Amino acid sequence: MRRAQPVGADIKIWGGLFLIVGTMDLIIIVLFPAYAFKLFGTSVTGPASFLIKLHSPAVHLLIGYGFLWLRPWAWGLSLAYAGFGIVSETMNQLAFGFHVVRSGFIATTLLFAVYLIWRRRVFVDEPVSDNKPKRASQELL
Repeated sequence: MRRAQPVGADIKIWGGLFLIVGTMDLIIIVLFPAYAFKLFGTSVTGPASFLIKLHSPAVHLLIGYGFLWLRPWAWGLSLAYAGFGIVSETMNQLAFGFHVVRSGFIATTLLFAVYLIWRRRVFVDEPVSDNKPKRASQELL
């Protein structure tokens, strides 16, 4: 007897990790509200920066939920956010100078985006087949 392979177990594990990261982001933002968040080559400070910083945990939690339940929208959101992060960190490199952590983030985010593109089929609701019979129109019956 063959056991069925769990569908998208790897993506679901990533989803759990994104939920943990989102929670940790939120805790760090609350514990260190004066932290100057670097975004697109600028350093965001002041009271209004708290709301800007909240985008990170919010998106991480959304991606985590979407990955955990294999929602198709999570694939697009994660790739869009990966692009957002790569562009932002590249601009930070140009504005604030080279940093090993930023470079590592860019490289790993790029690899993760390639991995997600490779695993795209896990997020598809139902396989598309050209062999399905077409339903007869009710007007012809």
